Amino acid sequence: MKILIIRRDNIGDLVCTTPLIAALREHYPGAGIYALVNDYNFDILDQHPLLDGVFFYTKLKHRKPGDSALSVVWRKLKTYLALRRERFDYAIVAGSGYPKNAVRLAKAAKPKHVISFVSEGHAFDAVIDYPLPFKNEYGRRHEVECLAELLRPLGIDTSPGPLNLPPVPLPAVLATRFRNKLRPVVALHISAREQSRVWAVERFCQLIGILLQRDVDVLLLWAPGAADDPRHPGDDEKVHYVQAQFPAAERLVFYPTQTVKELMGAFACADLVVCSDGGGLHIAAGVGAKVVGLFEHLEKKTRHWYPWQVPHRVLTSGSAQDWAVEHIAVADVAAAVDELLGQE
Repeated sequence: MKILIIRRDNIGDLVCTTPLIAALREHYPGAGIYALVNDYNFDILDQHPLLDGVFFYTKLKHRKPGDSALSVVWRKLKTYLALRRERFDYAIVAGSGYPKNAVRLAKAAKPKHVISFVSEGHAFDAVIDYPLPFKNEYGRRHEVECLAELLRPLGIDTSPGPLNLPPVPLPAVLATRFRNKLRPVVALHISAREQSRVWAVERFCQLIGILLQRDVDVLLLWAPGAADDPRHPGDDEKVHYVQAQFPAAERLVFYPTQTVKELMGAFACADLVVCSDGGGLHIAAGVGAKVVGLFEHLEKKTRHWYPWQVPHRVLTSGSAQDWAVEHIAVADVAAAVDELLGQE
């Protein structure tokens, strides 16, 4: 049997699909299990030991400078042909809700059967022969738990396990620094894609000041580049500000993460990670770190995207009016770090 898992969304969404992959491999150890992703999140599954292969394509909005739209479309067509040659028995469209664009990818692969959530009371593509109505109550369950429902047509009805990521080498400079840990490592990931998830650099500096009074090492991680880069905004300017506040802090380590694999490796060095809701939070959970997650004060986020099956604390402002991450108090974050580290 050959199975294709399709997940075209962002990094965190794909990380949350890994328990589904593990469940498939456990129940069908001899099956050919493959994934179709976009090149933006490909690193999450590259060389994954539970997969027989990973197909990927480029979204037009992610094409690199000098890469024409025509070449992107041509490569995508070649990927479709490669998928059809595999003659998949099942395509699982992984995503909560009815992921219409991903269903189109399933149709292009021409599997014998397609499993997907559909919206209750709404029409759906006829290619889906195993439709599963997505219920409103699923929004109050974790994404991982929702995805587990997609395995029922294949006779799998078990509770999902932890997130699992392929092993990646630790960044050399961090492996050297933390080879013989003398104290816990607390990683602070200061980058966030959406403005409502940004915690001010001044607050991170206050937190760093508190942590440096504890017996811990602090690892500062960020997406490098300029803030006005239209494709990949970076946080170099914020880091310059932090460096100016702590010019001689021996237990404060700075490390820019240019790629997803670098971020995975950096988080693997940490005992605990502080970061905003997003792909980084799920990567941190995927490598087994404890997580203090900074969330918008929205139930659809805190009950659906919290760190899965790792020790964690989910923090919000506690206010429906001032709901953005920026309103989370530094003292609350410091207390959550102390509490989680105290569990060791």
